[in-house]
Amino acid sequence: MSQSLQQQQGHYRYDPTQISQAAPARIFPHAGEDGALRYILTELRHNLLERGQLSAPLTWALEQIESDDHTLHETWLKLTTLLVDFEIFQSDLFNFDLPPTEQFNVEFVQLRRKMGEALNNAEKAAKKVNSNQPNFAQAQRLQFYQTLKEHGRSRPKIIKIHDRDGGLSDREFARQRLAGPNPTSLQRVSDRVDLADWQGDQVCSTSSGTAVILEEAADQNRLFRLDYPLLKFAPAELQIGRYVGSPKTLFYRGDQGLEPLLIQLESGEKIYTPTSDADDWMRAKLFVQVADITQHELLTHLCYTHLAMEAFAIATPRRLPSNHPVYRLLKPHVRFLLAINTRGNAILLGEGAAIDTLMAPTREASIAVMNRAYRDRPFESYALPTDLKHRGVEAEFLSDYPYRDDAQLLWGAIAHYVTAYLQRYYKDDLAVQQDPDLQAWAAELGAPLNTRSRDEFAQAPDWISPEIAAQVGLSIDELPDYPRVPGFPTMQNPGTIVTLQQLIDAATQIIFTCSAQHAAVNFSQFDYFGYVPNAPLAAYTQPDVSASLKEMLPKPAQDLAQMKLTFALSGIIWSRLGSDEIMQFLDQGDRAILHQFQADLQAIETEIQTRNRVRDRATGIDYPYLLPSRIPNSINI
Repeated sequence: MSQSLQQQQGHYRYDPTQISQAAPARIFPHAGEDGALRYILTELRHNLLERGQLSAPLTWALEQIESDDHTLHETWLKLTTLLVDFEIFQSDLFNFDLPPTEQFNVEFVQLRRKMGEALNNAEKAAKKVNSNQPNFAQAQRLQFYQTLKEHGRSRPKIIKIHDRDGGLSDREFARQRLAGPNPTSLQRVSDRVDLADWQGDQVCSTSSGTAVILEEAADQNRLFRLDYPLLKFAPAELQIGRYVGSPKTLFYRGDQGLEPLLIQLESGEKIYTPTSDADDWMRAKLFVQVADITQHELLTHLCYTHLAMEAFAIATPRRLPSNHPVYRLLKPHVRFLLAINTRGNAILLGEGAAIDTLMAPTREASIAVMNRAYRDRPFESYALPTDLKHRGVEAEFLSDYPYRDDAQLLWGAIAHYVTAYLQRYYKDDLAVQQDPDLQAWAAELGAPLNTRSRDEFAQAPDWISPEIAAQVGLSIDELPDYPRVPGFPTMQNPGTIVTLQQLIDAATQIIFTCSAQHAAVNFSQFDYFGYVPNAPLAAYTQPDVSASLKEMLPKPAQDLAQMKLTFALSGIIWSRLGSDEIMQFLDQGDRAILHQFQADLQAIETEIQTRNRVRDRATGIDYPYLLPSRIPNSINI
């Protein structure tokens, strides 16, 4: 092994505290012995406080150390943001938490600062609204959006649809399954067995008056279902006063498109239809929206893009030399991923962060469901063609599906680009099998952890006692038999890349997930979730409680917090898929392949623009999230 790779492996260490939870592989974001020591002191204080084993003087001393360290870190973040124009403040010299070159660069921090100014001003303006007026929440929203407009930002797209339809119409409710922020959950009812939860011979009606016999519609491939099996939380797993369920919805594809037919909010409970009381039907749709946004934030967005790709961001510099063709292909697509994921720990996952304050599941329950979802999903299932086929939503069954149709264009272009690039360096399967660095990379990702070295994980300094190391999670007694990435690169040959096509498929999936897939589920958030009546992060009543729609929604403080969060999560677009300045290929042959990829993306841009004009005329809203000009090269926000 080269000295360079040894140095990289010292910088990039896996977090051992994730092992006991069977969690996705994470970076240990505490560089060097000093960073490990700060982590140990913080964890020790938390552990001893929980057990009531700290004396008052020792509690005070450890609190001061932790407070000083936290204050120093926050001050440093503010200072580097203010002084970002000075290159030295983004150099490796001041990189305290992450490996060298992984911190955000000057350009990104400038964008973050500009976005932060708009957000802070919008929040201040919203807080000046008189809370005594009759519709305080709506007035607060209008002021928030108006201030954003003054900073050149747009209000959520969905508002004009709600204004036009007088709320969440059935057509719009269905359309969001195909072109909203969570467009990968709808499944075709492919067998009458799938109707077990409903009366198969039941005659139902859509809101447009179409009569539907369920079994006949299923035989005609006109029924689609939406359910959330991973959201079956016990009462103790929900925050007090908040609710999310695991509802089931049945849709019918008629001549005019997709429409909701039946909604069941809890298993075995009442079924709602478009002919139910209007308020009851609207509440049922809103409970589904709450489940949908919960699944989106925890799984579709956070787990299946950010966290699922972190293992590749760590293993690539650990196992592939910087001049390796696969390193040069993939590394630009994980740029800033470790930085944004580490920052996301505090924004979303930390105590008192968004999950704690805005969502219905507790922080512990949310993390548990993400870990379970990650372990249950093999790597190959992330491939777009595999996912579409598994859900039965090919064009022959569902003609109008903006996410699918645009994503397929991107998938095809990325696959063509990856194939041309890798065929330059690997002439056949044997060349792949005989590349020791590539196989070491695959093994680190796909082999069972109990076949790996404990040195891949961060460990306590030698002078720290084993007892203390164990208390803070830096002592590993036994490694589990699961891999870092389930089923990588294939379920048949985990931990080994056998063919060139397997390598092409794996690289295509990684690049697609880090670019197009993340763009689709991330940059749509403010447009749909930034208007809280469309999709609140939690319901504040339960289905069995008689309550108004207003009582279901968050209080104005949480309403404002959701607008802030969704704007912050989607308010920066840094870099562009396939751009020269990001990829930085030097070889002329590589550059020719990249330029062909850029030409393909430009053709896709034109085609999607044409499609969006048609969509806007048909539904009043376009689908801009997979325009190549709006897709970053990596997950960086």
